[in-house]
Amino acid sequence: MRIGIIGTGKMGRTLGTRWARGGHSVLFGSRNRSKAEAVADGASDTARAGDFDGAAAFGEVVLYTVRDALPSALLRASLTAKIVIDCNNSAILGLDTPDPAGRAGFHFAPPVPSLAERLAADVPGARIVKAFNTIPASVLELEHEQLLPYRVSVFLCSDDAQAKSIVRSLAEELGLVGVDSGELERAQLVEGMADFVRFQILGMGWGPFPALSLNRVLDPPRHFQLPIAPPARAQAATV
Repeated sequence: MRIGIIGTGKMGRTLGTRWARGGHSVLFGSRNRSKAEAVADGASDTARAGDFDGAAAFGEVVLYTVRDALPSALLRASLTAKIVIDCNNSAILGLDTPDPAGRAGFHFAPPVPSLAERLAADVPGARIVKAFNTIPASVLELEHEQLLPYRVSVFLCSDDAQAKSIVRSLAEELGLVGVDSGELERAQLVEGMADFVRFQILGMGWGPFPALSLNRVLDPPRHFQLPIAPPARAQAATV
């Protein structure tokens, strides 16, 4: 599969390198061509370098790692019909960006609508999948056999079932476990989970290797069924 990587920060480098070493054709796109070339040279023979537009045009799947700019402000190439993976999280207030309230320490404020929904609104012809944002790059750097025993979850949100299935396969090639997390609007929940993981890293001293693994303790009973709609609000009896 052809995969374009827009951005060569930690997530772009790590995921792109692992997919390239797994046999996919990967084009790393960067504002700095020499940086992209260095990443591609260190990845595999199936990797090459280019700019953002080159990565967008090249990939059947495009990993979008730029948090501070939407594609309409960054790209000339079209993402229409492309599977676009959004792995981004919001800035940490007091760390990545000043806290508007002036509070001490660092704070989290998941955006509403989510970053993934904003991306979808910016490129309405693209097939957006939220994924990988709850997993630190240091965990993603681990080899397939190292990751397998931990059953690390990749939470996937998309309005496009086929796109979500393809991204799930790309995740499971790495030794991760794909968890279908519903439509794209559920990305708000997934971005909140990422803030929880980042809080464990920064606030609770877990270091760079925490990960979430969603497990079912027991299979649900056969008669178990999710409600189709929330129960009607009870009305007070009148006499």
